[in-house]
Amino acid sequence: MTENLDKRKEIELADKEVSQIEMMKIIALFRKEGFKGEYEDFQRVSGTDREFFVVMSNEQGIKALFRASLMLNSVAFQYVLDDKHTFVQEDADAS
Repeated sequence: MTENLDKRKEIELADKEVSQIEMMKIIALFRKEGFKGEYEDFQRVSGTDREFFVVMSNEQGIKALFRASLMLNSVAFQYVLDDKHTFVQEDADAS
């Protein structure tokens, strides 16, 4: 029974959109860490409500994936997005 509740909560958190307030906190965290660029996409890390994947691009148009934690106040580079590494954006309307 508890497993079902945990799984349902995990799915609900993953489906929950990143709020404007969360985006502002994430951007402030990136700026505090000295990152500059355009914020392309924000997505909640599955199973959490305080960690996010963020896609950023620089002036040359190179995109990179980062993992931001509001709980730990940290930003971690994941990888550069290219032909081998992509960021999957789930379409909520595709049913």
